[in-house]
Parts: sequence; C-alpha cells; structure tokens
Amino acid sequence: MYRDNLPEFVNLCRFERVPLSPEGQNALLQACRFALWHQHGDELQSLFMACGMGESEIIERKEFYLKFASMIGHLIVLVPALANYFMLDYIAEDMIDGGDPELAQAGMRLQTIILHGKNREEKVSGRVIMPDLPDLTEKQLNFYRRNQSFFIADFFESNWEYDSDRFYGLAVAAELLSLDPEDRIQYGEMLMSALGLFSSREEFFHYFATTTARILYENDYSGWAALTIDVFSPLCGNLAAELKQPVAPRLRRSDLPTIPPELELAAISEVWKTQGTDEALKLAKRRIELTPGDAFACGMLGNIFLAKFNIPQALACLSRAYWLAPDSAMVVYVLAQAFHAGYFEKQVDLCLEKLHTMPEYKQNPDEFLLGVELLLKCDEPEAQATLNGRPVGRCPLQLRGVKPGHHKIVWRLASGKQYDYSVRLEDATVAKFRYHPSAGNVTQEISRCGSVTLFHNGKARLLSDIVADYLVDDLARIPNPDVADCTGNTHNDTRPDMTN
Repeated sequence: MYRDNLPEFVNLCRFERVPLSPEGQNALLQACRFALWHQHGDELQSLFMACGMGESEIIERKEFYLKFASMIGHLIVLVPALANYFMLDYIAEDMIDGGDPELAQAGMRLQTIILHGKNREEKVSGRVIMPDLPDLTEKQLNFYRRNQSFFIADFFESNWEYDSDRFYGLAVAAELLSLDPEDRIQYGEMLMSALGLFSSREEFFHYFATTTARILYENDYSGWAALTIDVFSPLCGNLAAELKQPVAPRLRRSDLPTIPPELELAAISEVWKTQGTDEALKLAKRRIELTPGDAFACGMLGNIFLAKFNIPQALACLSRAYWLAPDSAMVVYVLAQAFHAGYFEKQVDLCLEKLHTMPEYKQNPDEFLLGVELLLKCDEPEAQATLNGRPVGRCPLQLRGVKPGHHKIVWRLASGKQYDYSVRLEDATVAKFRYHPSAGNVTQEISRCGSVTLFHNGKARLLSDIVADYLVDDLARIPNPDVADCTGNTHNDTRPDMTN
C-alpha cells in the first residue's frame, strides 16, 4: 500500500501507530525505507512520529523496535542528517528506560549512532569484540544463508564496537539486502557505489564477505571468518568459489580514496532534496574530482545538470559514466534520459536498444521508462488544465516525465466551460495538444522530434550544434570526456530559449 499511496498509508499510521501484526510491522519498516530513498521527507517524519510509543507499548512490540533500531542505525550511518529527527532520540530513550535488557542494549547502540551522526566530521575507530562462536544448528545456518541481513544485525552490529568506517560497510550491505524488489536496481547501485565501483551485486558481496572475513581473521576470530564466508557465499554467485582465503580478499575494481561524509552519494542526494540543485552541484563536482573513476559519481553529477536542463554538461558527465560502466543498466538509462531531453531520437534508440538486452531491464522494464513530454495549449487565454483530475496549471504549459499509458486531460476556460479529452501516451515521445473552443475539438501532434535553442557564449545556437560530438551512430564511439569537461563551465547552463 505504501508504494501505491504513501500519504494514505501515513494517515493510517497516524491512527494505528505501530501495529501488532508482523506483516503490518514489516510494512511500516519498508515504508520508512521507501520514504527515505524516494525523498518523501514529510512522510518520513510522520512515520517516525507514528513509531513514538510508551515504554510498555514498545515492550509489547519488542521485535519491531529491535528491527527499527537496527534499520535507523543503518540509515543514519548512510544519511547522517537523519540524526536530527528528534523523535528518534525519544524512541531510543524509551527503549532504554522500559527495563527490557535487549531493548535497552539496542537503544544504547542507536543513541551512539545518533550521537556520531550529529557529529559527522568525527571519525571513530572501534574494535572487533566478537563473542564465542555460537553452536548453530543446520536449520539456523540455512536461515542465515537466506537472510544475511539478520546475520549482520544479530552478530556484527550487536557485538562489533562502533566504528565509523566498518559500520558504514555493514549499513550498506544490510540496507542493500532490505530494499524492496522494485528499488533494487536504482537504489541498489547507489548503495553499492558508496563503497566502490562494482559490476554486479555478486562482486559487491564478494568484496564485502572477504574484507569482513579478513578483519575477523586478523583479530583472531578465524571461526567467525569461516562462518561469514559460509553465510554470504550464496550471494556471490560464480565468485563464491574464490571465498576460500579470508586473509587475501580479492580487490575491488576501483579502490576509492577516503570520502568525506558530505561527499557520500547519499549525502549529496539529501542536500539535493533539502537545499536544491545548486548546493548539490557544488558537492557533486567535488566528489567527481575526488573519485574520477566512479561511474555513479559521474552519473549523479550528470543527473543534477540534467535537472538544471544543462544538457551539454549532462551529456559530458553521462558519457564519461558510460565509458566507466557500459554494462550498467542505470547508466545507460540516464544517458537515454539526457538524449531524450534534447530530442535526439536516434541516440535515444541506441540507448534503448542496448538497455532492452540487459537483465535488469527484462526483470523490471517499468523502472526504465523515459516518460512523455506533454505540451498543453488553448486558443483562449486563462485556460486551466488538469491531468487525471490533478490541476497542472494555466495554458500554455509543459510537463516532463509523464508516465505513458491512458490519461484524461481537461481544459477549463475562464467562463467555466470545460472540455474532456482522453488519450493514450507512448513512452519517449513529445505529445502536443491544443484545444480549440470555437470548433469544439482538439488537435494533436505526437512525435519524437524537436529542437532546442540555447544562448551559448552570448549567441543563440541550436543544442544539436553544441553537442554534435555526442550525436553518434554507435555508442561505442561516444566521447570520453575528462573530469575538467564534466565539471568546467565550458557550456552555458541557461535554460532553452525556445523548444519547437
């Protein structure tokens, strides 16, 4: 329900608070994740408020609050700004004060993470202090082999002394495993890129398992090292055969330098949401200069430029991202979005042709829709328009990213007269509709063509002339810009003067 109508789910939580059923509790946890990654800040705060209950109610819902504290710990490590949500402090305090030992321990761990989240510049080095190896039954082992996030929560987080760097890796792995299936491609790649450049989930978990096992082995926990490899090997696919020597883990393809907290991709995304594109752009430029080999850092910078409709700079960044990760479905998809924004249909088709062969697309094609650009006009002034019952403004107006499918457009004139029009929109098209009140009809033009004129270096120029080098007939021939081309001011980022 939360994915289909988050505001309605939030309203329900305001009245029901934390339900007693395991299914309802799990939905509430996943709704918090959904609200964070999809940048619904108001709804996220309301969900946190709904989780604030009395000490006896928390004890009655013990399993939920143990999972909630673990999840919030991960999310604060990844997005430190969450530590400023005051309700989380209250929940941690009530978990401690209720008298249940397990809840108290989890509440204290959460308080520690909240404290360090508020002091994000501080680096904390912890110690590996694992307990004696448990005597797990085969049934328990099989459970952890299928539910590795529980292994992280039950053993690593509860016993590993807080460590800024190590907890970051644990948080990435646990939240990657907890994503809804619909979010695994886009947000899964974002989470993995926080630790390095990985070609697949299998490569990521191979790296995570071997580095974790190495740390355990070097601290005289060889039994825990072997158990870690056993539990995480199902996630490593064909790389599982290499998980034999915890003392010598395979290096990731791109060892990234130490990244300041404010330059983590999740932190930049949070700034984009809360402070706008200009502030996020400054941070994204710094990030790409620090990690020029990180395809997803290049992709984020390109996405921000695209949000500012700076298509030349967006294409520079996204072309570099493509050179770094040509087999990433998300990189190819965002590159297609940039070409689509410039009305370059031939290059859009090249991207879509490649995208359609990728396993991620075949698994969830609806995650890779480019959207429709919808233009609504009317012969009479002051006409208002609605789309599927939602007011969208006064004509003429332009809407980007409209989902393909059946839609109902309504023009409402200043006189009160209205005209209803139903249409089916195809993905990756430009759809223009003009209502003629005197004739009582609508004319339409559906195409994939258009042109954009920009003011570039004080002169009006066609976008197609400015980015001519990127308009290739084979993606293998797309330019590979250097970092200076991606971050520089070579191109004017003025919005288009006109679109035809």
